[in-house]
Amino acid sequence: MIAWPFDVTVYAGLVLLYFGHAWVARGVPDVERKHTVYFLAGLFTLWLALETPLDTISDYYLDSGHMLQHVLLAFVAPPLMLLGLSPGMVARLVRVPGVRQLTEPVPAQVIAAAVMIAWHLPPLYDATLANEGLHVFEHLTFIAGGLVLYWPIVEATSAHARWRMSAGARLVYILLATLPQDGVALALIFSRQPFYDFYTHAPRLIPGFTALIDQTIAGAVLMIAGKLTLAVAALAIFFRWFGGEHRADRGIESRLGVR
Repeated sequence: MIAWPFDVTVYAGLVLLYFGHAWVARGVPDVERKHTVYFLAGLFTLWLALETPLDTISDYYLDSGHMLQHVLLAFVAPPLMLLGLSPGMVARLVRVPGVRQLTEPVPAQVIAAAVMIAWHLPPLYDATLANEGLHVFEHLTFIAGGLVLYWPIVEATSAHARWRMSAGARLVYILLATLPQDGVALALIFSRQPFYDFYTHAPRLIPGFTALIDQTIAGAVLMIAGKLTLAVAALAIFFRWFGGEHRADRGIESRLGVR
């Protein structure tokens, strides 16, 4: 039976994040309602990944469900949570030792890539499914890796970086960010043997849905769904860049009297 999980530590973490966000926002004049809405959307995504039947499916039945869970934790929730920060809130957060250094573009790429690749190596992946404490730590690192990955992309957070990337550099940054997940995804898609021993012994929810088919779908989920938020970010940057260039051209034409 696919049950709804209930983990009090997850709910405690969500509550802690909510009140932490409110604490950082206190007295900051540039906080708007949209920041709360975005942050709540990020918390909802974490809840969706960890406290719905998706978690049960991930833990006991399907690698593809587990991969969707990882995508929600690493690629969907983090940018929403960062969009929930106003520039004033970010200015407070970067005073925390280590935050500014770890969220610079190069360290951010390295950290996110290491998290993505390391946890999908078969020994570690199987170990997380056998050890709940390690599994929780894995999820926390996916969230943290996603936050540092998207930090140089989101406008409010990137404004405090020592290296302020241009729009073109951000697009290259996003392209590079897809490479680790593509490497993992392609290995899963084209392998003719299951990588993860745990799922070869898992009960089959659907007759004929073998561990190899499940693994192939898991790779496709990572490659396609994992790219969606990065693609949205790239499109937002491109159109903002294009719109800025267009406005600049219109301003030059106006000053020159060109109609």
